[in-house]
Amino acid sequence: MSKSARRPQRVFSIVMWALSIVFAGFLIGLGSLIIRDLPKVDQTITVEHFIDQDAYNSAQIIEDRERVKVSALQRDLEDAEAAFAAAANDYRSAKASFDNWIATRNATQSNAQNPEVIARTRALETLKAHERTSLREVERIRAVQVTAERAYLDVVKSREDLYAAATPQYRAAMRAQELRVFVFRLALTLPLLLLGGWMLMKKRESAYWPLYRGFIIFALFAFFVELVPYLPSYGGYVRYGVGIILVVAAGHFIIRGMRKYIARKQIEEERSEVERRRSIGYETALKKIAAKTCSGCDRAIISKDDVPTDFCVHCGIRLQCQCVNCGTRNISFHKFCLSCGTPSAEQPMTEPVPG
Repeated sequence: MSKSARRPQRVFSIVMWALSIVFAGFLIGLGSLIIRDLPKVDQTITVEHFIDQDAYNSAQIIEDRERVKVSALQRDLEDAEAAFAAAANDYRSAKASFDNWIATRNATQSNAQNPEVIARTRALETLKAHERTSLREVERIRAVQVTAERAYLDVVKSREDLYAAATPQYRAAMRAQELRVFVFRLALTLPLLLLGGWMLMKKRESAYWPLYRGFIIFALFAFFVELVPYLPSYGGYVRYGVGIILVVAAGHFIIRGMRKYIARKQIEEERSEVERRRSIGYETALKKIAAKTCSGCDRAIISKDDVPTDFCVHCGIRLQCQCVNCGTRNISFHKFCLSCGTPSAEQPMTEPVPG
């Protein structure tokens, strides 16, 4: 609002905006309570709801059993590998000791007939046999472990197949639920939007406009908070389709409003200059002139030598006039001369106080 507006009007406008916001807040709170207390149309849906529970439970039992078996075999394998490593170390140690003994002894009889050589050789053979037995045990456990791991993976694969088979039904149920939630919320918010649009077009000049404005704020909140987040995607078709419809509807009303505005301005420009000036509200005219805009055609005011012209070069409406008493140039919409206070002879109409 321009500085020329009355202070009580500015205060009144601020208070009315506060009233609109407070009214919208109470409506939003009431609407939230209503939606919270209404029967729920959505529920928690998971893939498990569409899986063959008997097959799933059976696979789960087998999987747990195979997991325990694989874990036990892993421990047995670790023990067998430790035993094999110990046997191999014992054999290598004994073999190294035997080789050193053979290299340093000075026996007079042949090694083949020496009882001690024969005894040591048999001990080495016993250690080597124990090493081979430990290795065979490791290989046996590894083979059993491979079989158990394959069985475990097969069970895991069967459970994954159950999930894959249930996924299409799960997605279809989720899409149906999204559509139910959207339709339910649309049924609640669409009447609010339509009523809010009707108020915006028909009640802007009403004395109760602040209350209507509060309801419009509430309707917009209901649309953007209670409806838009629940728009189903369906690959984007519904979301983009709704967006296109809203844009087309908004564009229709905007274009229609602009055409009406242009037609109204053309009709106004055909009227006499005095009639047009008197049909313009006092506060509206002062605001537009303060913004260097013609109050008759909304075009920029042309200046001559940095001095605003007395008439609009576009529509011909009078912008400046001279006081009949002192000759001071005044805005033609002023009711009194700003130098001597003489009433203006033009007597422009007074703008009604906005609600």
